[in-house]
Amino acid sequence: MADGQHQKSPRFHPYLTATIDTHHADLPLLACCFVTGIIDAGAYNAWGTFMGMQTGNTIFLALGVAGLPKNGAPLQWLRSLLAIFSFMLGSLISSAVARPFGTTRRLSLFISFLLQGLSILLAAIFITTDVIPENNSNSSRVLIGIPLLAWQFGAQVAASRALGYSEIPTTVLTSVYNDLASDPKLWTWKNAKRNRRAAAAVMVLVGGICGGWLSRLRDGFGIVLWIGGAIKVILGVAWLSFGEAAL
Repeated sequence: MADGQHQKSPRFHPYLTATIDTHHADLPLLACCFVTGIIDAGAYNAWGTFMGMQTGNTIFLALGVAGLPKNGAPLQWLRSLLAIFSFMLGSLISSAVARPFGTTRRLSLFISFLLQGLSILLAAIFITTDVIPENNSNSSRVLIGIPLLAWQFGAQVAASRALGYSEIPTTVLTSVYNDLASDPKLWTWKNAKRNRRAAAAVMVLVGGICGGWLSRLRDGFGIVLWIGGAIKVILGVAWLSFGEAAL
């Protein structure tokens, strides 16, 4: 009996370490676009800083160096710099850790998205319990929440690149709009990349609208983070159900 149990136990290992079939991996990435929209809308409304879209933070940082806007928040440049640094750190660490084990293996994707979700949920707990103020961007305690949210978007983008869907960057739309408009096959009936680009833009927009409306509620940003974190955890579990890539 003991020998039989010992032989059965390793069966999970090949399954978890198998490389997934990425044929439908665009669907979780589109869900990530929604998460970007809902969290960035809530974060910008609450703290005046983006967590996923670092182009805006770069401009905020530049304006801060120039002492603008004159009536701006004193910590604006620091919040923007921290978000950019945390985002890049998330990309660096998630790629460096996952690369030796295989960035598209079930276990790698599961752990990455689970940690992303738990990080968002930790920020949600801090806001719900008033450890971090929800609508006081001038408080230095906001600097606790920014790394928790920004790093995981870096990990999210790293995952989208590893999965081979460059048309769904999940956090930025400038290149998506350009590629969509300049696509020579824009009006072709069957055009999967065009459809993904359009869907990515729509999902960010819908997420942003939801984040905006929820932010009007009391404790709205906390609700936004609970939703975003839950989606990320669900996506982490969903990667375990993906089929194995053909050899």
